[in-house]
Amino acid sequence: MMTKNSLGLTAVALVAAGIAIGTPAAAEQVSLNLVLVSPADRWEHILPLAEAAFKKANPQVDLKVNAQILPFGDRLTRLRAAAAGGTPLDIVSLDQPEVGEFAAAGFTKDLTPYIDRDLDGLKDWLPAYRDGTLYEGKWHAIWAWTDARVLWYWKDLLKEAGVDPQSMTTWDGYLESCKKLDAALSKKGIQGCLLIGKPWVADWTLPYVWMHNGDIGQLVDEDAAKDAGASEAWVPSLDSQAWIDALKFTKAQVDAGITPFTEHQFGPQFASRSFATSLEGTWVYGSLANTGADMSNVGVIAAFPTEKKGEPTATMAGGWTLAIPATSEHPDVAWQFLKAMLDVKVMGDAEVKFGYLPVRQSFATDLDKDFGAYWDKGGDKRWDELKKLAPSAYGRPNFPSWSGVGTTISETVQNVMFNGADPAEAAANAQHQVLEALGWPEGTSVKVADDNNGACEKGGRLINAVTPMQKAADSNGSGAICTVISSN
Repeated sequence: MMTKNSLGLTAVALVAAGIAIGTPAAAEQVSLNLVLVSPADRWEHILPLAEAAFKKANPQVDLKVNAQILPFGDRLTRLRAAAAGGTPLDIVSLDQPEVGEFAAAGFTKDLTPYIDRDLDGLKDWLPAYRDGTLYEGKWHAIWAWTDARVLWYWKDLLKEAGVDPQSMTTWDGYLESCKKLDAALSKKGIQGCLLIGKPWVADWTLPYVWMHNGDIGQLVDEDAAKDAGASEAWVPSLDSQAWIDALKFTKAQVDAGITPFTEHQFGPQFASRSFATSLEGTWVYGSLANTGADMSNVGVIAAFPTEKKGEPTATMAGGWTLAIPATSEHPDVAWQFLKAMLDVKVMGDAEVKFGYLPVRQSFATDLDKDFGAYWDKGGDKRWDELKKLAPSAYGRPNFPSWSGVGTTISETVQNVMFNGADPAEAAANAQHQVLEALGWPEGTSVKVADDNNGACEKGGRLINAVTPMQKAADSNGSGAICTVISSN
């Protein structure tokens, strides 16, 4: 039974199942403490399902779970304090780029032995989601669900303005369509296109980099990093032509009259029809459903615009991961509970109910009709489009200093948006700032090359090929490439 106490803790009496390692004595009580990211409704759905699964498999174990559900920032503050103070916690929500920070601090447990034993090395996870929670070659979290950035539009408003939705799939077509929409709809107080200006502005810039075979940066040889005096074995690639082109398109949107939107609210601005189109997350669909919108009037293009027609698109993979802190006093019990949470009858069910996208191939297949029923309201085959986008979703780096790097990237994009900074100069300045912050000599860069039967030349580092740039270098199809530091 689920209750809430005066401290805002959600307490769920659960019975753990299948505890193969360190099984407590019969009827021994075990308490797990969870810190999870809001909103609460998804956990109020997930936890009882997990309760039922555990109770059925292991009724002899009495497990009580105390789940503290906090907003993004409060959760992060709570976890950083717990990491500093060694506070015992058992399962926590981590944003994917945070994994390295907490792993490096020794706060998260290496889950690799559990994953290899019980989840077949995450082979069911799509590559970006399998690779995105690795830190120094070990899994310190598991990606539970995801979302994606796509183009939403109101069919009637585009028709009124004489805009064909497919014309918005290229950069030039997008800009011209936005102008037409503004001209036709501005007297009604409706803006044509939404350009995210704050916060998390980098999330809407990275896809344009990836689709041009650019990247944020690369992991490099740790010994080489130490020899150079760098604090991170990661080198940025922020001054590439791909970055310059991405920033040029950002500037072109502003020049076309699209005012950067600084009050991001995860969907209501589109659901209220303040905008005719919105490059936004898949979470917009939930906002639309909550307002009782006519879903037959809502279109989606499951892709970011590409520079030219027919080019590969890209999107950023969001969602959340789950980790077990090293401070857990019952890590084996915590693992079994986490594993149950990730089961198709629990997490898969929640993904369908709340409109999250699956990170596991089997979920997309086994729940295909269920996902279709959720996403295809009004008659459009949105689920088919979203499935096609899955291989083009990419995550962000998760090394410990990523937060500062991400801030530099956001400030760079905003400098172009709000101050009209030259894209090439802004990209070069970002590269300089990040190199300096990480302790790399000016002019340091990184090259990628194919591996040689799983090996790299001296000074190279073997990494998984996940992003478009990395895949392009993987000519032998091994799934791995080498990164090598170079200097100008």
